[in-house]
Amino acid sequence: MAILIHRFVQKYASVFFLCLFSLIYSQQYSIQLFNTDNGLPQNSVKDIIKDKYGFIWLTTENGIVRYDGTKFLVYKNFALTTQRFTYFYGHPEKDSIYTTGDYGKTILLHGKFPKIIRNLKNFTNFTVKDNINYFLYSSNFNYSTSPGINFYMNFKKGRYYIKENDLTYFDNRSKVKENLKITPIYKNVPRIFAINQMLFYIDFKSKKVVKIEAGKIKKSYNLPLLTDTRSKILWSQINNQVFIVNQNTIYICEYVMDELKITRLFHLNKDKNENFISAYYDKYYKKIYLGSSIGGLQIISLSDFTAVTRPPSKSESNFYALLPFSDSSVITPFGEIYDRTGFAGSKNFNNPSPFFMDYDHQGNMMMVKDYDLMIYQKLTSYRKNISIKDNFLRDFFFDKSKYYGLFCTPKNNSTPEFNGILTLYKDQSFKFPEKKFFFDSEPTKLIRLDQNNILVGTVKALYKVSLQTNKIYNITGKNEVSIRNIIKSKDGNFWVMTLGKGFYLLKNDHLIKMPYDINNNISSSHTILEDVNGFFWIPTNNGLYRVPENQLLQYAQNKKIKVNYYRFSKDSGFNTNEFNGGSNICGGILKNGEFVLPSLNGLIFFDPLKVNTYYPENMYVERAIIDNNESRFNKVLHLKQDFGRADIFVDVPYYSNSDNLVIEAKLTGNAGSKWEAVGKDGKFSISNLGYGDHSFIVRMLIADNGKYIYKRINIVIPPYFYQTLWFKIFTLSLLIILLYLVVRWRIHFLEKKNHELEKIVSSRTKSLSDTVEKLEITKIKLHKEIEQQKKLIGTITHDITTPVKFIAMTAKELLNKNDFNEKQQEKIVNSIYKSSDQLYNFTITLKEYADIYSHYQSDKKELYSLHSLIEEKKILFNTIAETNNTEIINNVDPTLSVWISKNILSAIIHNLIDNSVKFTNNGIITIESITEGEKITLLIKDTGIGMDENKIEYYTRLQDNIENEKLLLQKYGMGLHLVLQLLQMIGGKIIFEKNTLQGTSFKLILVNKKND
Repeated sequence: MAILIHRFVQKYASVFFLCLFSLIYSQQYSIQLFNTDNGLPQNSVKDIIKDKYGFIWLTTENGIVRYDGTKFLVYKNFALTTQRFTYFYGHPEKDSIYTTGDYGKTILLHGKFPKIIRNLKNFTNFTVKDNINYFLYSSNFNYSTSPGINFYMNFKKGRYYIKENDLTYFDNRSKVKENLKITPIYKNVPRIFAINQMLFYIDFKSKKVVKIEAGKIKKSYNLPLLTDTRSKILWSQINNQVFIVNQNTIYICEYVMDELKITRLFHLNKDKNENFISAYYDKYYKKIYLGSSIGGLQIISLSDFTAVTRPPSKSESNFYALLPFSDSSVITPFGEIYDRTGFAGSKNFNNPSPFFMDYDHQGNMMMVKDYDLMIYQKLTSYRKNISIKDNFLRDFFFDKSKYYGLFCTPKNNSTPEFNGILTLYKDQSFKFPEKKFFFDSEPTKLIRLDQNNILVGTVKALYKVSLQTNKIYNITGKNEVSIRNIIKSKDGNFWVMTLGKGFYLLKNDHLIKMPYDINNNISSSHTILEDVNGFFWIPTNNGLYRVPENQLLQYAQNKKIKVNYYRFSKDSGFNTNEFNGGSNICGGILKNGEFVLPSLNGLIFFDPLKVNTYYPENMYVERAIIDNNESRFNKVLHLKQDFGRADIFVDVPYYSNSDNLVIEAKLTGNAGSKWEAVGKDGKFSISNLGYGDHSFIVRMLIADNGKYIYKRINIVIPPYFYQTLWFKIFTLSLLIILLYLVVRWRIHFLEKKNHELEKIVSSRTKSLSDTVEKLEITKIKLHKEIEQQKKLIGTITHDITTPVKFIAMTAKELLNKNDFNEKQQEKIVNSIYKSSDQLYNFTITLKEYADIYSHYQSDKKELYSLHSLIEEKKILFNTIAETNNTEIINNVDPTLSVWISKNILSAIIHNLIDNSVKFTNNGIITIESITEGEKITLLIKDTGIGMDENKIEYYTRLQDNIENEKLLLQKYGMGLHLVLQLLQMIGGKIIFEKNTLQGTSFKLILVNKKND
C-alpha cells in the first residue's frame, strides 16, 4: 500500500506543482517587438545571452548585436566571408563568450566588444574522436534539423559524445568511459538538455525525463509538459536555462532541491506558431527574450501591476471614482465590483455620475445622479436607495456630530458654469443646515485643515474657511489655480493637486510648488497614495510616479535639492498611460495593502511593497564617434584639434523604463559649465573645444535616495606646434633676444648720442663750471679784498687823519702867529715837510697796490722764468746795494718756469728785496729756490739788522687772520702789509725768521699751477 501511495505521489507531484506555480506566477505582461524595421540587422535571432557587464547579446545571420535596453549596437563588418552566426558558448562570468560563424571562424566577446580570434583548443565547436566528427551541442537549435550529425557536450568533470543511438561519457580525470545505450536519442534534434552540470534525457516512450550524472542514470521524473510531443524545448547550456513552449504558453524549467520544477511564465494571446528558436530569462528585470527564426526579437516584460477591464459585454473601461468594497476589491459608481482577477460582480446601480461616490457614517454609499443625491442602503446590501432632490454633492466628510458638504449650484440656466456652496449641517444628515459659505466658481474638493478651519478647492483658487470668524481667505491670491485634489499625508502635511500646474505643499497658509519631472507630466497630477515606506504614488495624465516624501519636504526647505521621480508607464503593465482624475476619490487603498487607481482603460491593482523599481548599476564611457568615425578609448579620449564634432556615448545596460535613467554630464574647465541631461540615445556631443586637457564628467542616478555614481574621462587635444609650450618658450626667448638686441642697439645709439651730448655738455659745463668757479673764487677774493680794502681804508683814514690834522694845526698856528722866530719857524716847516712826505709816500704805496690789483683782474696766465724775474729785480736794486756795500746773489734754478701771476710775484719780490737792501749794509742778500712738485719755496736771506720779534709776531699773526686783525700801517708801514695782501691773492704764504747770526729770512711758499 505504501508503495502504491509513493508511486501515486511521484506520478502526480509534478502536475500538482505545475498547477500551483501556474496559479501563483502567471502574470500580466507587455511585449516589445524588434526586427529589421527598428534596430535589428536581420530577423533571425539565433541565440541570446547576457554578459558579465549586463549587456544582452544576440547572434543573427547578419552580424552580432549588443542591446543595452534602449538601443542596438550592430557588429557585422568582421573580416569574414560571411556575417552569419549561430549559438554562444564559453563562460560569461569570466568575460569569455564565444560564437562561431558558418565557416568556423570564432568571435570572442570580451570587454563589451567582439573581436575575431584564432580557434582555441578548449573552446572549439568541432572535435574528432575515433575518426568521427562531433559538433558542439550547447543549444537544441544549433543547426538546422538534418540527420546524421554527431554532437558532444562539455561539462566541468567530463564530456558526452552523442550519436543517434548512443551516449558515451568520458571522465576528464579518471579517463573512465561510460557507454549508455539509450535508443533513440534523437532523430533530427537530440532529446537532451542540461541544467546545473547535469544531463536530462526526454524518453517519449516511457513518458519520463531521465537525469544523468557522470554518465550514469540517477533518477527519472514524470513531467507531462516535457514529454508532450506538442511541447517545444528551448534550452541554452551557457545560460543554464530551459524553456517549454506549449500551446502558446511559455514555462521555465528549473532544477530545485533534486526536483525539476516547471513554472508558467505567461500565455501568448496568439494562435500562430512564433517559430521561437532562442530564449533568455532575466530574473532581475522580469523579462523574457524570445528569438524567432523569422520574426526578430520579442521582449516580454512581466508586470507587477494588474490592469483590470470591464467585461466584454460592458462599454469602454474608463474608470473615475471608486471605493474599497472588501479587503481585496473595489466598487465603482456603476455598482461593479473588481479585484485583481477582474470583474467580481455588480450591484447594478442606476447609472449615476462616475465622478462622485463616498460612504456616509453608516456605511451607505452616496452617489449623484443628475442633480440628486442617491444613498444606497448598506442594510439592503446596496439594493435599495433613497434620494435627496437638488443636492449636487461634489465632496463630503463628517465628524462625530455633523456633516460637511460641498455642493454645486448653476450660475444660471444659460451657462454650464457653477458656483459653490459649503454647507455645515447640525446633524449627520442633509436636512438641517447650520452655516453656508458661498464661492463664485465651481467647487472641486473639501478637507478639514484643523478643528476650526476647512480647505475648499475650486476650479480657480484654494480657500481657507474659518469656522470661528465665518470668513473665507483666498490662499492662492490673484493667480488662478484649478484645484483637483487635496491630500493629507500621514505626517499631517497637506498636498494640493492642480490641473496643469503641478502640485504644492501647503505650509503656514502658503503654497510651495513642487518641481516637475523631466517630461513635465507631473503638472497634471490627480492624487497621492502613500505607502508604509514613506513613498508617494502619484497618477498623472501620462504615467504613474513614485517619489519619497522626504525629498519633497527637503526641496520645500532648499530649492537646490534634486527630486527624483520614478515613472511607471504602459510598459509596466498598464493598458494606457493616462490615469483619471476629476472625481472626489481618484484612488483607493485596500485592507490587503493593494493600491487601486482608475485609468482611461482599466483599473490598476498593485501592491506598492512588491513593485520593483530598477536603477542602473554601472555605466561605461569608452566609445565615441568622431567626425563619423567610431573610436574606442579607455579613460582618455584623444582628439585632434581640427575635429568637427565628437559624440561621446554613455553605455548603460538598463532594461526598465528609460525615463528613470537619469544621466547628466558636463565638461569642466569651461566658464559656466553645468550638468546637462544626456538623452536616451546616451550621446553627448561636443564641438569647438580648444586644445589642452579637459575633463568630461558623467553622473548617473542609482537609488531612490538620490545617490549618484560618477565617471571621469580625460579629453586630450594636442596643440599645433605653434601652440606648444616649447614653441612659446622658443618664440618668447627669440622675442626677448630680439628685444634685447634692439634695446642694446638703442642703448648703444643713445649712449653714443649721450656720450656726444655729454662731451658737449661736459665741455660747456666745464667751461661754465670754470667760469662759475672763477667767478666764485673772484667773488671770494673780491669779498676778501673788499673787506681788506674796507679795513685798509679805515686804517688809512685813521692814520692819514693825524698828519693831515697836524699839518692843518701847524698851518693855523703859523697863520695866527706872526711873531715866529727862525728856530720856531724852521721847526714848524720841518714838521710840515715830514708829515707831507710821509703822506706822499703812503699815497704812492696805495697807488702801486691799486695798479697791481687792477692788472691782476685782467692778467692772463703765462709761463715765465723765475730766475729771470729775480735777475731783473737784482739789476734794479744793485746800485743801491753797492752803495751800502751789499751783494745780491741770485741762486734760483735757471730752468724753473712758473705760472704764478708775474705782476703780483714781481711786486712781492720787489718789496722783500727792497726791505733787505734798506736794512743791510756791508752784507749779502741771497735768493734761492726749492721745488717739490707744484710747490715752490723761494728763500730770501739778508745779513742786515734784522726784524725785531714784535714785528715778526705781528706779521705772522696778521697772515693767519688777516680778515680780522687790525692793520698797524702807521706803525709798520705799507710794505709788508701789501706783501701779505698780494700773497693771499695768489694763494701763497710767507714765513719770517731771524737768522742765527744776523739778518732776516723771508721764506715764500708758492703753488705753481697753470689753472690756479
